[in-house]
Amino acid sequence: MSDTNLNNIDKITELGEGQFIEFKELPDKSLQKEFVAFANASGGVLYLGITDSGKPIGIEITNRLKPQIQDIARNCDPPVAILISQIENILAIEVKEGQNKPNSCASGFYMRMGANSQKMNRDEIISLAIKTGKIRYDEQICTNFDWKDFDDEKFTPLDIRNHELLRLCTSK
Repeated sequence: MSDTNLNNIDKITELGEGQFIEFKELPDKSLQKEFVAFANASGGVLYLGITDSGKPIGIEITNRLKPQIQDIARNCDPPVAILISQIENILAIEVKEGQNKPNSCASGFYMRMGANSQKMNRDEIISLAIKTGKIRYDEQICTNFDWKDFDDEKFTPLDIRNHELLRLCTSK
């Protein structure tokens, strides 16, 4: 390992886990959850081979490991974009911010909040969908609607308006 990489790992472990950094000793079932959480936030980097306390211990990197990690990212919905780089026996998995939020995995929707990946509740998922333009303003339910504000005289059903418009355009 070069001095540059050692310095980088030292700096990274000195920073510790946070909004954009996650440490894992080994690849496990929670990788998909971490990928989705980073994708639903602003992205981040997951380091395999570093303990939660920030001690680099390394992992055995086999020919199967990198494709397995890519498969995990592809099995998210929508798939999560990742870049895998190797620093000796530590894998750095850069998770890009999702372009098609909200992202989910088999166990649900997650969001990176500080040093944790939190499961999102229904309202948080809806809020993220609205924020990212998946649910448009005119498709939202007006929760504070009151019938006394409704004006029957100004309301014309769409079918009648379309019929009137068609009649006006075709008559000459």
